[in-house]
Amino acid sequence: MALEKRIRVEIFLPVRTDTTDYRAVTEWLSEELALARGGSTLTTPFTGLYVSPTAHVEVTRDQIQILFCDLDLDVANPIQYEKLNAYLAGVRRLLMELLDEEDVWIIYHEITRIL
Repeated sequence: MALEKRIRVEIFLPVRTDTTDYRAVTEWLSEELALARGGSTLTTPFTGLYVSPTAHVEVTRDQIQILFCDLDLDVANPIQYEKLNAYLAGVRRLLMELLDEEDVWIIYHEITRIL
C-alpha cells in the first residue's frame, strides 16, 4: 500500500447574505487554490458559535464554510515552512481586510492519503 503525505490547509469563512463581497471572495479564493494547488473543496454551510472578544457577553451564531486544499509540501523543510506561513499570513490579512472580520481562522495539519 502506497502512502502520500500532504499538508491540509483549512480556511474558515463566514457566510453572509447581506453583501456580495463574501460570495465573491469565497469564489475567488476557491478558484485561486484550485488553480494554484490542483484543487480545493468548499463545505456546505454549518452553524458556528462564538463569543466576541470585545463583547464577552453574548453568544453569536454564524454560518461558516470551510475551504480546504491539500498541498504537496513538507513543513519539516524550513524553506517550505516559511513559504507556507508567509502565504497563509497574507491570505489571512487579505480576508480580514476585504471581509471586515474580527478574526479569520486558517489552520493546517499533516494528512496521509492512501494510494
